[in-house]
Amino acid sequence: MDIHIVGLGNLGSAFLKGLKDLRANTDIYLYEDSKDVRQTIQENYSLTSKESLNVITEGVLILCIKPQNINDFFDTYKDKIARDVLICSPIAGLEIKTIEKYLENNVLRIMPNLLIGEKNGFIPFTSNYEGDYLNFIHNILKNLGTVKKVDESMFAIVTALSGSGPAWFYELSNQLVNAGTELGLSLKDSELIIKELVKALPLLIHEDETFKDLVNKVKSPGGTTEAGLNSLNDASFDTIILEAIQKATQRSTEISKELNNE
Repeated sequence: MDIHIVGLGNLGSAFLKGLKDLRANTDIYLYEDSKDVRQTIQENYSLTSKESLNVITEGVLILCIKPQNINDFFDTYKDKIARDVLICSPIAGLEIKTIEKYLENNVLRIMPNLLIGEKNGFIPFTSNYEGDYLNFIHNILKNLGTVKKVDESMFAIVTALSGSGPAWFYELSNQLVNAGTELGLSLKDSELIIKELVKALPLLIHEDETFKDLVNKVKSPGGTTEAGLNSLNDASFDTIILEAIQKATQRSTEISKELNNE
């Protein structure tokens, strides 16, 4: 299978990293307008990236382009993309109907996050066709993480929860590090404690337990954990998190309207 990745920023590079072990079964073509990024990819993967697309006649085109640049991309390259090419879009806010204004191709919309680079990502998808065109979902995406079909009307929420998800945990971790340093730990020790904690947490997660169950396992009545959790509740931690997800969801919806010229 030919796989064309356009845009080698964080997400495009995560795709490339996740796909590198599948290269025996795939031919990967890369496109990036930044000379520095192309050089970095060459050094890290021994793969040559092109500055722009030529004619693409078959395979899958994965669009890892910034939302504000996507309409210009379609205006420039729509006539160079053959009808049989599968368009795979992980672009936040880019609806299938917007792509259909430019192309008549089969379109697969996905919303992964950077964890696909480690083959541990969650990949929700929706499409404008039935079945698994080119077996791309089964042969490629399922090798990058857990795949699940989601109605497109839910993509703004999924984007906020999953697509942006790593940032929520990284920011929480960052604030825990800051709290440690404020209370007397060195930055080095505080970073070490939280990094080791985050690396170990997945080992405690089981399919038959909720996160509420896990919280209850850690805390004990009248203990230190409960004291801290009570403080979070008093500070409306739940409201803060809800508002953050609402803001991210709202922005995803706004991007959709902007790209669709609504």
